[in-house]
Amino acid sequence: MTFHFGYDEVILFDFWKISTIGGLIGSMIGIFILAMLYEGLKYFREHLFRQAIASMQYCANVDKNNITDENKQMRYMEQIIMPPTMSMLSKDHVIQTLMHMLQMIVSYLLMLIFMTYNVWLCLACVLGAGLGYFLFGWRKSVVVDITEHCH
Repeated sequence: MTFHFGYDEVILFDFWKISTIGGLIGSMIGIFILAMLYEGLKYFREHLFRQAIASMQYCANVDKNNITDENKQMRYMEQIIMPPTMSMLSKDHVIQTLMHMLQMIVSYLLMLIFMTYNVWLCLACVLGAGLGYFLFGWRKSVVVDITEHCH
C-alpha cells in the first residue's frame, strides 16, 4: 500500500463509493466532521466521568488522624478508593460503557479510513481531529489518556 491522491475510492462499505471530485470533497467534509466529533466524544466522556465522581458521597465522618488499628486504616482507605455509592451496574457506569463502545467504533472507522492511504481522506481525518482537539481538548484535565484506541 502506498499513499495516493486519487478520487476513485471505496470508503468502508461498498455503498460508499466515490468516483468524482465532488464525491471526494463531500466525503472529506463528512470524515472531517466525524473526526472532530470523535474528539468531542472523548471530552464529553471525561466530563460525565468527572460529574459522576463529584456526585459520589465519600465517607466524611471517619477521622483518619485518630485511626490506630491497621484494620481500621484499611477500611478507611477502601472507603476512599471505592466509596459505597459506586456500583458496576450504576446508570453512570452503563452510560460510560456505551459511550466507550461508541468511541471505540468511531476510532476504528477513522483508522480504516486512514488505511485507504488516500492522502485527501487522511488529511480530512487529521485536520478534523486537530480542530476537534482545539475546540474540546483545552478543557481536558487528564494529561495522558490511557483509554485511547488506534492512536
